[in-house]
Amino acid sequence: MKQTLLDNRDSNAPRLASNQNIFLLKCLVGLPRGSLLFLFLFSTSLGFAQHSQDFAGNWFWQSPDGQNSMELELEYESQGSIKGNHCVIFSQGENTDCKRKNGNAFTLNLVKIAEGVYDGTIESAVSFTSGKIRLQYIDSEKAIRFYLKEVPPGEFYMPKEAFLVR
Repeated sequence: MKQTLLDNRDSNAPRLASNQNIFLLKCLVGLPRGSLLFLFLFSTSLGFAQHSQDFAGNWFWQSPDGQNSMELELEYESQGSIKGNHCVIFSQGENTDCKRKNGNAFTLNLVKIAEGVYDGTIESAVSFTSGKIRLQYIDSEKAIRFYLKEVPPGEFYMPKEAFLVR
């Protein structure tokens, strides 16, 4: 007696199961439970590793004309929050908005709102006022999207949107 499997293209058209598929199924069924658990955990951890993101470290952006640049230095404060500093240079260095050199104050404070998405504030080193930002990890680009949701009051130098890479 031959085994048949339904083809996804036409549910009314049966097709024969290949000998390879039957052999693979028999091998898996014959494995001890510990081996099956190991294979399951190993395959799921590989999938997770491919989609994980790490915000910690230095991220860079430069405008297409080379006139403006931005650097973010990020570190995890806890599992759900990030702190860091920024340095933005506009007009080839004529205008800068960079972290202060004194103390342990951070200019970026972010909280995780979804997988790969953090919302928070950025403090301008020019006006010492805060604006609202979002950082989103773009897995396909291995980049972070910086988005200025609400501009800080007063003078500041920051792009409205930038894609930063390591």
